[in-house]
Amino acid sequence: MGVRERKEREKEQRRQDILVSARAAFEKHGLQHTSMDRIASEAELAKGTLYIYYKNRNELLMALIAEDLERLLEQLEIVAKGRERADKKLLKAVTTFHTFSTQNDFLYRVMTHMDMGELLCAQDIGPSEAVIAFKQLNDRMLEILVKLVQEGVDTGLYKLDNPVRYVVLQLLFALKGTMVILRNRMVPPDWADMDAAKVMHDTAVLFIKGMTCPLTTKQQTTHTSKVPS
Repeated sequence: MGVRERKEREKEQRRQDILVSARAAFEKHGLQHTSMDRIASEAELAKGTLYIYYKNRNELLMALIAEDLERLLEQLEIVAKGRERADKKLLKAVTTFHTFSTQNDFLYRVMTHMDMGELLCAQDIGPSEAVIAFKQLNDRMLEILVKLVQEGVDTGLYKLDNPVRYVVLQLLFALKGTMVILRNRMVPPDWADMDAAKVMHDTAVLFIKGMTCPLTTKQQTTHTSKVPS
């Protein structure tokens, strides 16, 4: 390995070490109270060194979000390639999304507390690599869901009154709204201990049922199973 290659590898390793330390700092101090000073302290780096790799905390945030979306997409793509019926795959995709999010406290906080539009438009980020990566990954995730719903339309399982992409956005609005409500306990006291996974599942099932066509006698012999429940 030449000197240049070794330096590039060391630089990339330092970048990854910074991301690990930044994630720990955000989880420890919260999204709003984690500064570059705290991240530098967590990473045991001089603040000036940190700025060589990331120009501000918002860029670091975007890099971490993109890192998580990449891992989530790997799981969603496996679901999308499955041989199950379209509605079952869509429900499995929702379950995968929720399970991944709840097992990753950083991403869960981002989705339920942060204004992503404000973060993306922040003047101190600009069109950085992290922002570009996030947008590309977000588009890929949207396309996976669009294909799953389109598959249901093409096989006669779904009947939609709106464009597929619009319907997918409605589904995402419903799911994120559910997550925000449960995360912030915006429910009556008697419902405070609701099973979040079950609520997400039931929300997705209700949405899928709303898209599903009533089966004709001929279709009932072809589709041997009901809408997932």
